[in-house]
Amino acid sequence: MENSIEFGDNYRRIAHYPSMRVHPAFRRGLIYLLPLALLFVALTARVAASDLLERLSLFCFDLYQKAAPREAGDVPIRVVDIDDTSLNKIGQWPWPRNIVAQLIDKLREAGAAVIAFDIDFAEPDRTSPKLLLPLLAKNGVAADEAEKLLAAVPDPDRRLAEAMGTVPVVTGFILTDRGQTQPPLPKAGFALAGEDPLGHVSSFPAAVSNLPELEAASAGNGFLNQFVDWDHVVRRVPLILLLGEKPYPSLAAETLRVAVGAPSYVGRAAGANAEKSFGEKTGLTAIRIGQLAIPTDAAGRVWLHYAAPRRDRFVSAADVLSGKFDPALFADQIVLVGTSAAGVVNDLQATPIARDVPGVEIHAQLLEQILQGAFLVRPDWAVGAEILFTLLVGIGLILALPRVGALPSAVLGGASVAIAFGTSWLLFRHADLLIDPVYPWAVMTLVYLLASLLGYLRTEARQRQIRGAFSQYMSPHYVDELAAHPERLKLGGQARTMTIMFCDIRGFTSLSEKLDAESLTQFMNSFLSPMTEIITERKGTIDKYIGDCIMAFWNAPLDDPDHVKNAVQAAQAMRRKLVELNGLWQAEADYRVFLPVQIGIGINTGECVVGNFGSLQHFDYSLLGDPVNLASRLEGLGKVYGIDLVIGEETAAHLADPALIEVDLVAVKGKSEAGHIYTLPPERIVEDQFIDQHSALLGAYRRQDWISALRLLDDGRFVAARFLAPVYDLYRRRIAQFQIEAPPANWNGVFTAEEK
Repeated sequence: MENSIEFGDNYRRIAHYPSMRVHPAFRRGLIYLLPLALLFVALTARVAASDLLERLSLFCFDLYQKAAPREAGDVPIRVVDIDDTSLNKIGQWPWPRNIVAQLIDKLREAGAAVIAFDIDFAEPDRTSPKLLLPLLAKNGVAADEAEKLLAAVPDPDRRLAEAMGTVPVVTGFILTDRGQTQPPLPKAGFALAGEDPLGHVSSFPAAVSNLPELEAASAGNGFLNQFVDWDHVVRRVPLILLLGEKPYPSLAAETLRVAVGAPSYVGRAAGANAEKSFGEKTGLTAIRIGQLAIPTDAAGRVWLHYAAPRRDRFVSAADVLSGKFDPALFADQIVLVGTSAAGVVNDLQATPIARDVPGVEIHAQLLEQILQGAFLVRPDWAVGAEILFTLLVGIGLILALPRVGALPSAVLGGASVAIAFGTSWLLFRHADLLIDPVYPWAVMTLVYLLASLLGYLRTEARQRQIRGAFSQYMSPHYVDELAAHPERLKLGGQARTMTIMFCDIRGFTSLSEKLDAESLTQFMNSFLSPMTEIITERKGTIDKYIGDCIMAFWNAPLDDPDHVKNAVQAAQAMRRKLVELNGLWQAEADYRVFLPVQIGIGINTGECVVGNFGSLQHFDYSLLGDPVNLASRLEGLGKVYGIDLVIGEETAAHLADPALIEVDLVAVKGKSEAGHIYTLPPERIVEDQFIDQHSALLGAYRRQDWISALRLLDDGRFVAARFLAPVYDLYRRRIAQFQIEAPPANWNGVFTAEEK
């Protein structure tokens, strides 16, 4: 490794090289420079519209809608629902087209103004005479003769087309990303004003159109597509999409056009009405349908301002067909025909305020808010205002914190955040504007935390002293070896099989609360010192102390062929040492109540990357890798099973110890595969009969043979009374629960540990 650094004389030369020293003025400048750099990065991310920031914004806007949904107005919109009741009475979907024609007839007779179908009719009816043409041709009937024969046969599709011709009907088609297309029949034109109004509108190469005779008979034709965000929630719906380069309206837009009698659409972008785009392709700003101007984003989408779902405007299709409805419900109404049945067209969507909302309800909500004029708008100036506010407050925090301290700066930042959220909420509530408060809050929080951290580190740096590079976390034997051969240690890392140990004091928090600072320090030293000595005497390396936890590893930096055995022997010695320490602590407790200290140890083996990680000025000899995380999880699992030593599967595979006892088959959090965990008795004295009996217990448990497992638990409990009693108690509780509620059919005996 060309960029590695050898220790010994080379290390001392680099550590004292004048150019490596950091000038105090530069360190002071970092207090301002780093937060300013973070602020700049955050502002750049906002301009670039990162996905994370957009998700946070959408989440905030969802909360607003839940807190203050739009008030539903008295608008002429009804929904005919092909619901489960209709399917049970009439039959599965698709229905024969003559039944759909009857539905149109019923609605026309009731006085419906417009009927829009949130369903496509792309295929001929299953009883259509057209389907007989290939059969007749196969039997030698000429095409002209076949058409004459079939002309006398009732055609359900022709019947539906005739019904559509008696009342304004809007059909729906689907734009797709693949496949051949029969372009849908456009019913109205688009007049486009401004600079490149369609530059941001989504385009599709193909479409699933309705039967030509149905589109010809309809008064309108719009796409049915509804799009979800990253979390599968419908927040914005397009009024316009492109098939190739040709614009088409949505079903809701087309329904509205037919209802108001508008001949065409007018799409407006920057440049229209003397608006300026300053060279930017700003896209659409609004779409006009008759006298109705609908504000959109650049892609022609409308922010939906949801009201609570209204079931009162839904009428079952079965009731309409049977005549069991009040005709006044549909007089002069825009009628949407769709389905709430989950198995029909998979048209259930999620909205910010509800789940499993029929797609036809979303069309109805859009039409309702357009007729009400209740538009949610994210204005063009929103991003600029958010950036300016964040910039001003961020710079204020950066300048204030080193001067006035953390608490006054926190008050300033908190007040700024409150202003951001309060203003955003008021603009939403009273002006229907979407201004994002999450971005300023997130940036100010990060800037405050970074500036506070740098201030804290600057203070702490004055009090720290340089410690020895290796002597305090490596065994003396290893230090001597490295002093003789410094070339073996380089800045960088190498992959090798390691054994890792985590040792933690059980209940340390409650224990520390009972001791003053001096007593706690003495106690920790009296615990960590002998435990560290045990580890280093058995060729272990102390990676770090994490409060009351010791992290150590074996087989680095020098080879240790017996690293598994040495780690396990260290664990056993630590168990014995704890018994001795508890005796000493109890004697020192004198008349006070003494509770024995307990520890938990987790040991795992696997391939890690080990080496000096850090910079030229500061580094730590440590290791990285999934086996390290698993060793930590194993230590924590000891609390679940009530044992003080948990050994991983890989370690056990390298450990030839007849006293090794399997505890369970566990899938720890963050791991997709389960692994066996093991333990050892403190004194390593276990009869072969007990090992066999214990294995039989685990086999019965995993076969779900609860009776045999309980019998074996009773037989083996006296042997395990000292160190496996909590494990057996746990199995008893599990079996009792499984006898009440059986495990899933695919259960294979794995216990999933949800906690880290």
